[in-house]
Amino acid sequence: MLVLAVAALMAMMMRLLRQPLIMSYILTGIIVGPSVLNLVQAKEAFESFSELGIALLLFIIGLGMNAGVIRSLGRVSLITASAILVLVGSAGYVASLVLGFDSTTALILGLALFFSSTIIILKVLSDNKELSRLYGQISIGVILLDDVVATIALVAVAAAGSHAAFNFSTVGLLLAKALGLGVFLYILGNHVMPHIGKLFAKSQELLFLFSIAWGLAIAGLFEFAGFSHEVGALFAGVTLAGLPYATEMAAKLKPLRDFFIVIFFVTLGET
Repeated sequence: MLVLAVAALMAMMMRLLRQPLIMSYILTGIIVGPSVLNLVQAKEAFESFSELGIALLLFIIGLGMNAGVIRSLGRVSLITASAILVLVGSAGYVASLVLGFDSTTALILGLALFFSSTIIILKVLSDNKELSRLYGQISIGVILLDDVVATIALVAVAAAGSHAAFNFSTVGLLLAKALGLGVFLYILGNHVMPHIGKLFAKSQELLFLFSIAWGLAIAGLFEFAGFSHEVGALFAGVTLAGLPYATEMAAKLKPLRDFFIVIFFVTLGET
C-alpha cells in the first residue's frame, strides 16, 4: 500500500510539472527501492505482477490492431528495421572497436544498440492515442522485428557461451515454430473464435475471464516455443481483433492493465 501511495504522490507531482506519468512510476521505484526507503520486500511477487502488466498492455494493443494493416505495412517495417540495424549496429560496432573491445564484444554491443524498449514505446503510443496512426503502426512493426532479431541473437549468444554449434538448422527451427504458431492462430482466429466467441459474449464475467485466459495462455505458448511472451500477448490480441466485441474486451481489461503496468515501471525504477 505504501508503494501505491508513493506512486500516486509522484504521479500528481509529474502531472503538475507536465511530465509523462511513466517518469513518476520509475521515480517511485527508485524511492521505494533499496537505494532509498527499501519498502519492497516481496520482489518475486512484484516481478510476477510486472509480467502480467506487460502481457495485458500488449494484449489490449493487439485487440485494437487490424491484421490487414499489419500485412500492408510489413514491407515498410522490414525496410525500416533493416536500415536501423545496419546503420546503428555498424556505428556501435565501429565505436566499440575504437574503444578497445574485441570484435565479438563489439558485435554484441552494436547489435544491442538496435534493440529498444517495447513496453515504454507502446505505453507512450497508447497514452498519446497514436497506435492507429501510420507512424505508430510502423513503430509496432519495427518492434516486432526487434524481438525476432533479439530471439535469434540470444540463441546465438547462448550457443557461443556453451560452445555449442549455431547453424542454419537452429534458425530454421525457430522459423518453423513461428510459422506453426502463425497458422495455429490464423485457424483459431478465423474459423474457431467467431463461433465459440458468441458463447463468451453472452456473459460479461465469462467474457472478462476468457479475455485474460486467452491473452496469458497464448503469451505462455509463445514463451514455451522460445519467443518472448510480449510478442505472444500482442498476437493473442490481434487474433481476436476482428471479433465484434473486441473493443468491449479491451475496455474491461484496461483497469487491470493500468494497475499492473504501474507495478512494472515501479519494478523497473527499483532495479
